[in-house]
Amino acid sequence: MLTEDGKHLYVSYDEYHNLIEKLAIKIHQSGWEFDTILCLARGGMRPGDILSRVFDKPLAIMSTSSYRS
Repeated sequence: MLTEDGKHLYVSYDEYHNLIEKLAIKIHQSGWEFDTILCLARGGMRPGDILSRVFDKPLAIMSTSSYRS
C-alpha cells in the first residue's frame, strides 16, 4: 500500500513473509536446481535466510555500498 504522499510503499510484516513464501513456492515449482542461496546484505538477508532454511541450502551474504565518496 502506498503512503498518503504516494512516495513510499508500505508492506506489513505479515505481507512481507507471505510474499517470501510465495517466492519459495514459485522457485520450487520451477524445478530450478541450485546449491547455494546468495543474498545482498540489508534488504536481502531476511528473504535469503528464510529461503536457505526452506530449501536446506547454505546462505552466502554479499555486501556492497553505494554511498562511498
